[in-house]
Amino acid sequence: MVKYCLNCGAGNSEDALWCRSCNSKLVDNHQINREISGEDHRRQILEQQGTYKSYGHYENKTIKIFTISFLIIIIFVGVFVYFSVIKGSDFNWISCQFNEDFWFEEDKIITDNGWIVTMDRIQDYRLEGIVLAFNTYNRGDSPYDPCNIFCPIDLFIGVDDVMANPDNYDYSIRSFYNRKVCWYMTYDNVDDYYYFKSHCGNNHLIPHNEDVLNMMQNISLNDIVLIEGGLVNLYGERGDETFYRPTDTHIGNYACEAILVDTLIIK
Repeated sequence: MVKYCLNCGAGNSEDALWCRSCNSKLVDNHQINREISGEDHRRQILEQQGTYKSYGHYENKTIKIFTISFLIIIIFVGVFVYFSVIKGSDFNWISCQFNEDFWFEEDKIITDNGWIVTMDRIQDYRLEGIVLAFNTYNRGDSPYDPCNIFCPIDLFIGVDDVMANPDNYDYSIRSFYNRKVCWYMTYDNVDDYYYFKSHCGNNHLIPHNEDVLNMMQNISLNDIVLIEGGLVNLYGERGDETFYRPTDTHIGNYACEAILVDTLIIK
């Protein structure tokens, strides 16, 4: 049986008393609590010298770095897919259900979670324009807005020359979130800037029937849409909670129109 030196790990004959490599005194095999292999013995020596611990430290550090890098890549890919495939797609699914999540009773919208929303119809309304941008909203979106239950989509629409010649206007959408659209335009030509500003607007669509809600599922960027219905002010109550959402009466200049939509046509 080979006798290993506890100092340097060298193998010696069973009857050797001193290590042939480092001249350290050898310990008899029976004095060792358990018989260990050469590899285990070398590990024990490395641990006594601190070398093995250092190696394990760097090994663990490498594993941690690899794991963190892998997770970062996964998160990056997930964010990329979300914004490029879901948020960047022509449509992000509308989840509300007509006559389940909300329904109409005369001049009121009733929601399944207790909101009673009175609609004050200001005037009949007809709008034809090009969809420059849009966003969908669902009831669970943050921050919470009860209008998300029955008003699931906003359309940023351009009219007149903006509809006929959208490429003439160098605009970009900065964000479309929380029922607001923020856009930017390079306005070397100030007249073009003010024309664009006064001929586009954010429109909050409330489907008045199931056909309109289903048609909303088909909206894409650059579609020409025809919307007919009425402009409404909204006043909601649920217990001690209230909200008020007024509508503007004309498109343009950052105004927002709340439209109860009776007919929606995509051309």
